[in-house]
Amino acid sequence: MTLLAPASDVLESSPAREWPAAVQLARSEAWRIVRHPIALAGLALNVLVIVAVGSDGGRSTFSGVTTGSTFYAGVFTYFAANLVATRDRRSGADELLDPLPAGPHARTIALCLATLGPALLNAALVTLAFAVFAMRDMFLVTPSFWHVAQGPLTVLGGALLGVMVGRWAPYPGVALVVMVAMVAYNVAVSNSAEQYRSLGTEVSWARWGPNNEADGWYGYYPGSVAWHDAYLLALCGMAAAGALLRTAAARLPVLSAGALLTAAMLGAGWAQLP
Repeated sequence: MTLLAPASDVLESSPAREWPAAVQLARSEAWRIVRHPIALAGLALNVLVIVAVGSDGGRSTFSGVTTGSTFYAGVFTYFAANLVATRDRRSGADELLDPLPAGPHARTIALCLATLGPALLNAALVTLAFAVFAMRDMFLVTPSFWHVAQGPLTVLGGALLGVMVGRWAPYPGVALVVMVAMVAYNVAVSNSAEQYRSLGTEVSWARWGPNNEADGWYGYYPGSVAWHDAYLLALCGMAAAGALLRTAAARLPVLSAGALLTAAMLGAGWAQLP
């Protein structure tokens, strides 16, 4: 692969040809991700946790609609998206699909667009949970829009990361290694000085009680939630750019977009710190 592809390759994979096919294919890919057994298991666990903590009040109820999606729906959707992204290779059909109108890059675009499916589903879930908890006056402190938006953004990011890993390293066990590294990073950040907690991708803003109590309210950890959401959104864009880079005929535009998104991630990451 080169930074600048031959003109014939660029013409064959031009946006005018790729995007209509990708958008059409994205619908079926989104459905594959959403109904994948692993994604459904994550959704079920997410619902069970929200229901279980709803009556606790305090930190647990707050975290149920803000952070719970990251660990359950986010991690499970990551694996589901990765398996969907590597489906053709695992079945040995990838070479047979190359001559079709939706070529490798169009299929990557479709997979990236398809990740909006589980993210929107999670957004609907946490919005419904938030509305029910608010109407029943179950919050000691009501989460802001930015707190609630964090969950769907991490589901989107998890799915995009799964696609990216599937495009670059579609081999057994790689997705698990990447997720173990992600979990280890988040554990390290969450146990570091509290002003750096927001640099993780799984951030619980509500403080724990003196003895890890979760049924009261003990304030927020420091940091800007809005800038943290911008940080997560930039990471989502970086994962999408990383996936597209693998199949793009001309890499320079994708590299440029990735560089801008990396700069945005660094800026938002700095701005979110207290």
